[in-house]
Amino acid sequence: MIKILGEGKGKEILKSLSEKLDEIVKKEIGNVNTNVILVSKDQIKEMNREFRGEDFPTDVLTFPLFEEVYGEIYICPEVVEENAKEYNNTFEKELIEVVIHGILHLAGYDHEFEDKNAKEMFEKQHIYVEEVWNEWRSSLSGGTGQEGT
Repeated sequence: MIKILGEGKGKEILKSLSEKLDEIVKKEIGNVNTNVILVSKDQIKEMNREFRGEDFPTDVLTFPLFEEVYGEIYICPEVVEENAKEYNNTFEKELIEVVIHGILHLAGYDHEFEDKNAKEMFEKQHIYVEEVWNEWRSSLSGGTGQEGT
């Protein structure tokens, strides 16, 4: 089961998508508890420095725990919004992109060290993002899928 924690832009979107995101977690990992935690730019920068040795804020960090909570996905809405503008994307779609990205990392996919694994990861990410994005748009427009394009 996915829990959406923290505060910030996008929390309501993620809550509305939690069932769909949970389906992806179940398919990729199994029936596990996962937390998605929204954090500030300062918080994620500090975490990125501490855990990855990178001194800049990032959009998403994923930590497998393998305990009662299988893993945690930290998302910085501020960086997501900056990236959305940079990539000419909507905030909502970029948010969906990073949460799916985090789920796939929890499932064991890696794009930094294994090219074959990266290809499969990004192919799955694209499929899941489109699936979730279309479902979310459809829910906004009462089933027509025309809202939020």
